[in-house]
Amino acid sequence: MTKVCMITTNHSPFDDRIFYKEAKSLKKAGYDVTVIGQTDSKMNKVVDGIRVIGLEKGAGIKSNPVLWKKLLKEALKNNADIYHCHEPESFLVAIYIKLFKRKKIVYDVHEYYIDVLPLSSPQMRLFLGFMLYLVEPLFCGYTDAIITADEEIAKRYKKFNKKVYPIFNFPSFEVFKPSNNQDMKMRYKDYFVIIYVGGMSEERGILELIKAVHKVSRTYPLVKLLLLGNFGTQDFEKRCIEYVRSNDLTESVEFLGFVPHTEIPKYIDAADVGVIIHQLIPKFYKNIPVKQFEYMVCGKPVLGSNLPPITRYVENARSGIIVDPNNVNKIAEAIIYLIEHPDEAKKMGENGRRAVEEKYNWSEMEKELIKIYEKLMETKMRGNV
Repeated sequence: MTKVCMITTNHSPFDDRIFYKEAKSLKKAGYDVTVIGQTDSKMNKVVDGIRVIGLEKGAGIKSNPVLWKKLLKEALKNNADIYHCHEPESFLVAIYIKLFKRKKIVYDVHEYYIDVLPLSSPQMRLFLGFMLYLVEPLFCGYTDAIITADEEIAKRYKKFNKKVYPIFNFPSFEVFKPSNNQDMKMRYKDYFVIIYVGGMSEERGILELIKAVHKVSRTYPLVKLLLLGNFGTQDFEKRCIEYVRSNDLTESVEFLGFVPHTEIPKYIDAADVGVIIHQLIPKFYKNIPVKQFEYMVCGKPVLGSNLPPITRYVENARSGIIVDPNNVNKIAEAIIYLIEHPDEAKKMGENGRRAVEEKYNWSEMEKELIKIYEKLMETKMRGNV
């Protein structure tokens, strides 16, 4: 049986793309899969037939070399046929394995990292700059396959390697299936529920969204905003919580923190609209956010930013409303429109669900992933002859 080892330094082993999509798809296709990633404490267990190894990561960039050493040790111990790495940091480990152990390497690029640089800390900016402008271009040519989360990312890596394959991060029907969680629905049955799922940072428009809900609550007091995700910084968290408290919005805004990937559908199912109002910065002009498809697959209308990766899909599917993410009044007006036009909102949700069922789903991406791995094994067998 072909052994696959997925390695990551910045993601949990249970990251939705890594574990619930790629690892589970490969396991289903008959591969022996191990995932090694970052956790709060050491872990070594089997979940759904996949071996999961968790490595503790210390605080700050200085802890990275220690983590890389641990990751390399566990990866080599696994002695896999194919190593599948998931960000620039784990790419360093994969390079060593490629050069000294002659193993097959897959580099999985989740984001357009060049646009992430300005958002990073000075130390991380220096490290990422070194990786992206020197190490990546030099070693990507030695990589056996490069997988990217969308076409825009693929354009950069095709300069370094011809074997680049976009595998979109569309939702999996295995996780995002109809929820009949009556407790959750009953909890919010009296409210018009708005939901946001993802990282909580200034550039993701969280404070603008809270302010818009504040405006809506003056006309419709039974509006409820559910925020699922961790804050990027303590400072921004304090600003958001202070705004909620000082404007008496504790009944209108709930900070739910991190929610496991498998639990997210029941929250979306209890909501009336899913929002994704990322700000107009370079990073978001290219990356296609998966959460819009998660809202769509659950049959919810999408309230999204007028960014190309959001506008293109929402307008093509006629699955929601597009707004200027910097205009709090327009965001509030869009929410009120959905409250006052329930039939239209329902139709948008149905359109979105249909679009995901027909084309924007992981089942289609799974087929592409398996094809890539089959090609890798074909070349490996030829090399052994």
